Amino acid sequence: MLSFAVFKDRRYYLWIALVALLLRVAWAIAVPVIPVSDSNAYDTFAQNLAQCGNYGWDCTTPSAYWPVGTSFVYSLLYRAFGHHYLPIVLLNLLLAIATIWLAMHLAETWFGRRSAAMTGILLACWVSQIQFTTVLASEQPFMLLTVAALALWLNQHMNLWVKAAIVGVILAGASYVRPTALMIPALLLFLHYVRTREIVRSLGAALVMIAVIGLLIAPWAIRNTQAFGQFVTISTNGGANLWMGNNPTSTGGYMDLPPAVEKLNEAQRDKYLKEQAVSHIKQQPLLFATRSIKRVVETYSRESIGVVWNEEGLVSRYGKWILTPLKVLNQLYWLPMLGLGVAGIVLLGKQSGWLMALTHPAVLLWGYFTAVHAIIVAQDRYHFPSIPLIAIFAGSMLIHLLDLRLKKRDVNQPIA
Repeated sequence: MLSFAVFKDRRYYLWIALVALLLRVAWAIAVPVIPVSDSNAYDTFAQNLAQCGNYGWDCTTPSAYWPVGTSFVYSLLYRAFGHHYLPIVLLNLLLAIATIWLAMHLAETWFGRRSAAMTGILLACWVSQIQFTTVLASEQPFMLLTVAALALWLNQHMNLWVKAAIVGVILAGASYVRPTALMIPALLLFLHYVRTREIVRSLGAALVMIAVIGLLIAPWAIRNTQAFGQFVTISTNGGANLWMGNNPTSTGGYMDLPPAVEKLNEAQRDKYLKEQAVSHIKQQPLLFATRSIKRVVETYSRESIGVVWNEEGLVSRYGKWILTPLKVLNQLYWLPMLGLGVAGIVLLGKQSGWLMALTHPAVLLWGYFTAVHAIIVAQDRYHFPSIPLIAIFAGSMLIHLLDLRLKKRDVNQPIA
């Protein structure tokens, strides 16, 4: 009973991918794409890139507030197919299936084939991820790129230097989508050192990654520096995000920018807001610490952004009544998954030791993403990059619970 013969080969990968695909196609048929909030910005910037080659709200004024990566990819689709959302929906389908596939691969590497299958099932049915099929957003490409970088880095059959170069390319792409990826090489350096205790090779590989990333983001940094008159790597929203989470009236979430920055260009505004935020943190270190805890809670307390960013499409087709039931459905799925994910880490700690658990690649990457938004601004979508990692631990925990139940049943069965 415990062998689960259905999982003896990897054909279940295909079945799980098919289920994931069908659920997302059904959602895409049921809900029209109507971009709102950040999605509208990605859409507008992509149109301008495709039509006139300028990344901004119009064809004349350059911007770097949002990282260019997501809109650049969409602009390629607009150039090829015109301004239609179907190609983006199809892209989202591919990104989702690839992410699920890689998450299953990682789960199998760490916890075995049955845990991999459970991970895939959980991700295939993950409500918010299904809903994001019809959302223009950075979450899907960033999730795939970071999981791909981790999976490749943990491949022990590749030459270290080749692997470092390829991972550098992947992380450069991820950084164009979200600059938080720029710090991941330090995390990968630590992982390699923990596994091999080779400090020189670990540092060398990290330097290769950093060099590749630097070379690939240099053209955009040059463009930004020329556009704003001061050095800007990828985006001009880092200071704004830090300020939103760290100012006297901060709620931890999104805030409108203050009137004091209205006449500044994006780079000047970003620098000013960063300085204001850092000053506030230095003046109120205890408040910063307590707000950091609140930001973590805010980031993980709910998962309703898939409904919020589909709201206009949902309301246009079904009316407002559908919003609350969908948000409830999201919570009913999300909170158990989060609890199981944390329980999976506890299980790993008990089985393999807490040092092993706390230095596990998935724990470190999940912790890194959490730490970033404990410091800056909180929103439920900011835990999305951790969802594949949460699913892996949740899947391993569910398999453990299932094993316990089956063993208990076998013990209680009378001997014939």
